[in-house]
Amino acid sequence: MAEPSFDPGGFFTFDLGGGNITTRAGRRVLVLSDTVLGPLVASAVANGDLTVVRRLGRHMGEEVRQTLGGQVEEIPTDVVVNHLTTVLGLFGWGKFQMERWGDALVARVAEAPGIDEDQLALAALLGGLFSSITGRDVAAVPVSEDPEFVLVAPQIAETVWGWARGGDDLATIVARLAPGAES
Repeated sequence: MAEPSFDPGGFFTFDLGGGNITTRAGRRVLVLSDTVLGPLVASAVANGDLTVVRRLGRHMGEEVRQTLGGQVEEIPTDVVVNHLTTVLGLFGWGKFQMERWGDALVARVAEAPGIDEDQLALAALLGGLFSSITGRDVAAVPVSEDPEFVLVAPQIAETVWGWARGGDDLATIVARLAPGAES
């Protein structure tokens, strides 16, 4: 089976007469600067509810699934990551990279918009994105200022967040997540 390619040309349709922008999948999008979105997200962080940002990530994940023909499970991981990287870039969220550290998946986003100091908005976005792509609930926990995120089950996200806030570096966190490791 030929691997699906991703041509970003024509991803967005600009209907100036109708005053809207849609994606290839027909979803309407809005263009906001990070200086406008930042205070909105800061308010959501202060209220402890990033549901809307997570929902945006899910929508972006649906865009990725569509570019892959919907059958993500049958496509090599590097192809999925390439499409994911392109979609994140098209929406202005930075340059995505993913690495495997033993059994752990670590996501990095270079040139990410500086929306909130603790990277909680980007974590919510990535959690929604990966949940949509994998069909399982996923949390992305910020573990450094780079920003780096460990992808984990939501049930242990608070624990991992506590380790990171307590000063554990990425290698220590991944070691603690290894099967049989002491928490």
